[in-house]
Amino acid sequence: MVTATEEFSDCERRNDGWIDQDVNAWTSLAYVAVGLLIAREVWTSRLPRSIAAFAVVLVLEGAGSFLYHAEATGLSQALHDVPLAAMVAFIAGWHVGRVVGAPGQWAIGGLAVGVASGVGLDAIDVQGVNVIVGVGVVVIIVSEFVARRRGMSPVWTGGLLVLVAVAVGFWLFGTPTSPVCDSDSWVQPHGVWHVLTAVVALVWVDAAVGALQPDRPPLLLRRGTDRVVGLLAMVLVHVFHRSVDVRGRSSLPVDRPVLIVANHGNGFVDPIVVAAGLRRLPRFMAKAALWKVTVARPLLAVAGVLPVYRSSDGDRSSDNRSVFEACERDLARGSIVAIFPEGTTGDRAGLDRVRSGAARIALGALPVAPDLAIVPIGLAFESKVETRSRTVVMFGEPIIVADHQLGDSTGADEPDRNDVRVLTTIISEALEAVSPQFASVDEREMLRAAARIERDDASPRRAARFGEVEVVARRLAALDDHDRGDVIERYRDYATRLTLVELDDRQVARVRVTWWRLVLSAVAIFLAGPLLLTVTLIFVPAAVAVVVGTALVRSTATKGTVRFLLGLVTGLLTLIVSGIVIGDGAYALLAASAVAVGGVAALLVWPPLVRFAGTIVGRLTARDRGSLMVGVLADRRALIDVVRTRLGQR
Repeated sequence: MVTATEEFSDCERRNDGWIDQDVNAWTSLAYVAVGLLIAREVWTSRLPRSIAAFAVVLVLEGAGSFLYHAEATGLSQALHDVPLAAMVAFIAGWHVGRVVGAPGQWAIGGLAVGVASGVGLDAIDVQGVNVIVGVGVVVIIVSEFVARRRGMSPVWTGGLLVLVAVAVGFWLFGTPTSPVCDSDSWVQPHGVWHVLTAVVALVWVDAAVGALQPDRPPLLLRRGTDRVVGLLAMVLVHVFHRSVDVRGRSSLPVDRPVLIVANHGNGFVDPIVVAAGLRRLPRFMAKAALWKVTVARPLLAVAGVLPVYRSSDGDRSSDNRSVFEACERDLARGSIVAIFPEGTTGDRAGLDRVRSGAARIALGALPVAPDLAIVPIGLAFESKVETRSRTVVMFGEPIIVADHQLGDSTGADEPDRNDVRVLTTIISEALEAVSPQFASVDEREMLRAAARIERDDASPRRAARFGEVEVVARRLAALDDHDRGDVIERYRDYATRLTLVELDDRQVARVRVTWWRLVLSAVAIFLAGPLLLTVTLIFVPAAVAVVVGTALVRSTATKGTVRFLLGLVTGLLTLIVSGIVIGDGAYALLAASAVAVGGVAALLVWPPLVRFAGTIVGRLTARDRGSLMVGVLADRRALIDVVRTRLGQR
């Protein structure tokens, strides 16, 4: 029997299902997730062993809170309250211990006191835990005040206190007497309280250990955010590109700080592709002008982007000193910092002049990160206009800065100019080795097309990957003017023939069909054709918005950025609207997730069928052209032969 008070405890209505309060119960697992994350850090020796006890208590609090919100009983109440008392007592003990010089021991002692008093008071009065929490908070405040008076590093900084204040606000909003309480809503403030306080626990561990070990590796929350954003980048890149070919990633050092230098030819898409290639978010550097866009500031803060001040934007370049120092601190902690040393983006045929910023950062970081490595990354896109083109990410050989025996600038405000010049040249050469280098944009497209035709012919069982095509195209670009011109001339002849017969090379070559994908697509259509068609139609407005928005942009280098941002915004809006229209209450999230999964399935199912249909149409058209195809095939063979001859493959 549920009492009237229990029915609406923490605002959310208790029902008769398997879980009484769905939102409050499931959000309690945030404590479990944070506890396991902290335990992992202790296991890898990044955190003191005493913190393991705090991790265990967090996991127990998450489990107890889940059970309490699933079904309110005397036992579940105790399992919820006792770990809570232990958490606060552990933190209070740590703060007292920091003042007296033994934080670990005092924290464990505080935890023991919290458990004992929590069990005792809970047996007397279920509200007894509030007394322990109140006393613990007072002890924390006093201890922090004393620590600051003694010149110790603050733990409860402004940002952490704001986070606590916001969490408390949501707790108040989530009480049954709150004016915003809606007991039947799937948006429950008390659930937000669970998530925010779990984050507070994570940030506190970072701040507490950081106060004792200023030179410890990057923060837990920062690393976690970087990993999550890296995974999201991988998902987005594969959604917006037909294929992503990552080459040489094994050369990325894992045991030393890394400065990434990458070419910059596709605007906002470039950092997303770099993060996907790294599988994590590095500390990017971007022009300070982006901070003038108000809506962009929160995103830049979450991504941890560092501003670069450029005189061309009206900024003072002298302000970069503080930015370089921030990079040096991150590199000293073993982070990955990324910079686009060309400075600006653009649809260029080759690498633009490499600025000296990367070299200055590397040389400035040497005193605190002597094992620093610079890793060049080359990005290439098959098309910056098509919605789902192919891309390649090429990792170059690491540059171990210390191995080049540059002059010692330790203690100087600025690195030696000659050292900067020498290292900039080294970086430029390494970046050129992995970046597109063509004489012109037109020549780039023709050589890539010629390379694709040759590679498709060389791989009879599958279509060539773009990475393979790009390698051949760059080898062709490196030929002397006569040989390169011969390849281009042969391609022009073949392209002219194709235009006359109204076909493309894939149709002429009877491009191979990936039969397993074709069969799976056909099976999917047979089993869930109406559902896939419905999901496809749901995304049509978003697709139209992306196509129209991209068409309105003239700059080729900007098209990718506009397409990506429009696709991201319209895609999220589609999921939100679909969830609201299809689902109801808590099922809206499930409906939106189902639409998202259906969208991914549609991307996997339709393209093989469309390509197969194009192949059939091409073969029928080629049969109709009759004798004209003899010249087309002869020119194709001549192009393939000249490519292989010039590359020394015959």
